[in-house]
Amino acid sequence: MHATSAETRTILADLNDAQRQAVAHQDGPLLVLAGPGSGKTRVITRRAAYLVRRGVPTRNILAITFTNKAADEMKQRIEALGVGRGMWVHTFHALGVRLLREFGPLAHVQPGFTIYDVPDQRRVIKDAMAVCGVSENVVSLDAVQATISQAKNRLLTPQQYGAQAVFFEQGTLARLYEAYEQLLEQRNAVDFDDLLMRVAIVLRDHPDVTERLNIRFRYLLIDEYQDTNHAQYLIAQHLSRHHRNICATGDPDQSIYGWRGADISNILEFERDYTDAVVVRLEQNYRSTGNILRVASQLISTNRRRKHKDLWTENGTGQPVAVWRFAEGGDEAERIAETIVEMHREGRSYSDFAIAYRINAISRGLEESLRVRGIPYKIARGVEFYNRKEIRDVLAYLRVLVNPVDQVALLRIINTPTRGIGKTTVTRLLEEAGARARPLLEIMPDVEDYPGITRAAQRRVRAFVGLLDEMKTVLADPVADAVSRVLTLSGLEADLRKEQEDGGEDRLANVQELVTAAAQYDEEAEEPTLADFLNRVSLTSDQDSVDESAGCVLLLTLHAAKGLEFPVVFIVGLEQGMLPHERSLAGGDQVEEERRLCFVGITRAQERLYLSHARERLIRGRPFPRAPSQFLRELDCDAIERTDFDEGAFFDDREAGSKEGFEPLHDHLPAEELQRPRSPKRRLRESATDADELRIIDVAAAGTTSPFADWKPGQLVRHATYGVGQLLWIRPGAGQSRAAIKFAGYGEKTFILELAPVTKLERGSV
Repeated sequence: MHATSAETRTILADLNDAQRQAVAHQDGPLLVLAGPGSGKTRVITRRAAYLVRRGVPTRNILAITFTNKAADEMKQRIEALGVGRGMWVHTFHALGVRLLREFGPLAHVQPGFTIYDVPDQRRVIKDAMAVCGVSENVVSLDAVQATISQAKNRLLTPQQYGAQAVFFEQGTLARLYEAYEQLLEQRNAVDFDDLLMRVAIVLRDHPDVTERLNIRFRYLLIDEYQDTNHAQYLIAQHLSRHHRNICATGDPDQSIYGWRGADISNILEFERDYTDAVVVRLEQNYRSTGNILRVASQLISTNRRRKHKDLWTENGTGQPVAVWRFAEGGDEAERIAETIVEMHREGRSYSDFAIAYRINAISRGLEESLRVRGIPYKIARGVEFYNRKEIRDVLAYLRVLVNPVDQVALLRIINTPTRGIGKTTVTRLLEEAGARARPLLEIMPDVEDYPGITRAAQRRVRAFVGLLDEMKTVLADPVADAVSRVLTLSGLEADLRKEQEDGGEDRLANVQELVTAAAQYDEEAEEPTLADFLNRVSLTSDQDSVDESAGCVLLLTLHAAKGLEFPVVFIVGLEQGMLPHERSLAGGDQVEEERRLCFVGITRAQERLYLSHARERLIRGRPFPRAPSQFLRELDCDAIERTDFDEGAFFDDREAGSKEGFEPLHDHLPAEELQRPRSPKRRLRESATDADELRIIDVAAAGTTSPFADWKPGQLVRHATYGVGQLLWIRPGAGQSRAAIKFAGYGEKTFILELAPVTKLERGSV
């Protein structure tokens, strides 16, 4: 149906000029560089509606984003415009699931396949190691898992990976990868990487499928393009190969998933891939105050790999961004909790507040301070709900019903709840299944034929098989009813109820919450099925559990904060080795990604932003000295208001209140050093390395004749034996300049620099 002029005017009416240009673009490649809070989702949804109003059938439009939460929001907005019915709106992984259902045989996947999460994947890797006779002393589970994931991201099969192997360990990893893939095929299972890799390979190797999908999807809209990895990049290219109607929306400054394969080059080089691309910059921010944007812009301007944007807003200047320094992490948590109480008394809802951090470990002290004051809070850990034992038990029953060859799930439930089928019986059944090259569940009805299994055990195995046969009837039920009946028939509900009555943990409430989630799925899904429900559960992320209107303070990692916004945001632990993370300090582009992560956190704030750090923090139960993040030292504008709550810190009077004076000026000095009278010319500066060790430099001891007087803590050096390290502290002196250096794999070592084979590394020489 073609749009009337009135309909198109309605779609374009409340957009700014740049947004209107992006929405009204018709054919050909389009790159929308969307700054934070610039109305990116509005542009995508309005563009989808505009295309439909211009005569494009909804079934010919495919929209892709990165989280279930974002996909659901996009669907709702498009449907609210009256054009969404029949349009495909998915995450990349959910799209992979749907395409594998349709083209599964081409990807060696059968109907009803199971998606293995990380714990399941590790179980299969262990089985593969057993098949290959490889001990964990030879190669670690983590190494195998990382290798397989990296190979799949590069679309390498086990044979292709093995052909590239140079070292013995790589040959072993190739054998394990091959065994792992064989086990997945036997169990009709895929892992997360398969949802992308297998689809990309089908599109690459089957031009007829690519052409068919290009005809089906004439317009491709991709959100968060900066977070695409190699497989996702290829999927996007193939799905737009013939019509080239690809609209990529994203922001290089918000690319924060390099650690899981995202390639920022995909968006930076979009104009190389599509030389006729139209580029639209969304620079007006509708979310944050002017001061917050100034701080964010100053921080991100340090990065080299980016596309320049001039963020601006009509929201007004707002309050200065607060930078707080504390003596230790406990003080930080207390102050934040007190501030929330004060602002709540002034009328703010608890849901106005978010506390963000780089690593989860920092949340414990914050939780304690919030609890003491009776402040309601929630931690954004959606995945953890589905990782609870009782939830995984229920899901395992459901998985076996959908996919009877899912051996990982079957072994989980065969004696859960306890039904007297012990390890000896299970081992014998596995041996028989292996000898017959048949699935475990398929050989279990003939349990009487297998020696070494007692009659009592045979009865229990037959009863278990009968139970699963009885459960098959739930496949025709609504999903919520199926989950509820499985809870009852399996005995899990009775077992959990008894545990509750005996004063144990209320795990029954958790499985009842699973039934509620299934009921919600029944209401929202177009064609609800148990298999689809299980797929959705497998693809749940932390962000999917976030409810910004839940009436409580939200604690979350900076990665989970992506795509969210809050009136008041606290970013805690801005310390070197924590943000930026210690792994990024060795060099390369990793610090740039950490800076982008900090930028994402800053731009979540609408009205008030607090950045805090501590001079000392408990790490694994031990106090460690900390130093301010280098990101704080990169901020120097009148949009910032610094407050020092560290009453024990020493300042040079000349530098108090300046950027240099802001840094902590004493820490782990010997007692005699702390007792010495302080000269006005004496300056102590704190430096930082990683999450474990930070030290102090005492420049007062530096002699002008020392060749190391210009060496600074935090810089990289090279030792002839230990390789590249980072300077923790240095005390230059004539003939005896002492320094501590942290080396990866060797820890901290102290040297007299005049006698040690240590050289300073210049930027870019690592």
